[in-house]
Amino acid sequence: MRKRLASAWRRHSVGEFFRLAFRNIALWLREKVWPSPPPPPDPFDTLYGTDTATSRAVGSLDYNSPNDRYAVCYLPSPVESVTRAIDGLGIDPARFSFIDYGSGKGRVLLLAGGYPFKEVVGLELAPELHAVALANIARFPAHLKRAGAIVSLCRDAVAHELPDSDLVCYFFNPFDAPIMMQVAERLAAHHARTGHRVIVIYLFPRHRTAFERRGFRVLRHDDPGVLILST
Repeated sequence: MRKRLASAWRRHSVGEFFRLAFRNIALWLREKVWPSPPPPPDPFDTLYGTDTATSRAVGSLDYNSPNDRYAVCYLPSPVESVTRAIDGLGIDPARFSFIDYGSGKGRVLLLAGGYPFKEVVGLELAPELHAVALANIARFPAHLKRAGAIVSLCRDAVAHELPDSDLVCYFFNPFDAPIMMQVAERLAAHHARTGHRVIVIYLFPRHRTAFERRGFRVLRHDDPGVLILST
């Protein structure tokens, strides 16, 4: 609780902090009186023995970055949405590196690792989620891994050095607009400098203008909640 209060104090104004505090106290009391039933087993985790399904509030996690104020909660990506998006790109994965921005516990890393990408890289700011992702990668059946490598890095997304490659970049609203704009600018600069193609898979795109203002064009938006853009 102390950890969550300290995180909320850094991230919000005084008025917002007290509104959130009262709301969370009310939710906590309601849960004590009328506890929610346990969620059903997650099919993905049940099948592979992984731990990717349980969400985490941003205030419950420790960070070591000034950009933690722009972090958002961890939610697992829908398996079907991810696989349909990758299948629908119409690319040769062997030409591309796959980067998951805000990779959390690594579910998307494992899904992307089932395709023959050059490499699959996850960028996660929270050390606790990164540690879970490493365990999940180690636990995932080796015969299902087709990518050149599957790696989780505990690293600020803005500081990551992009590989000299075409890129598929995945976003499930991992951070707020200030960081999203910086990342979009770095990806656009990568394309301008190297000529490499950059494809963006963006689930429930709250900050799509960050990419559109930097010249990314919409390839598809037919799957509900899934936007695909490209340089």
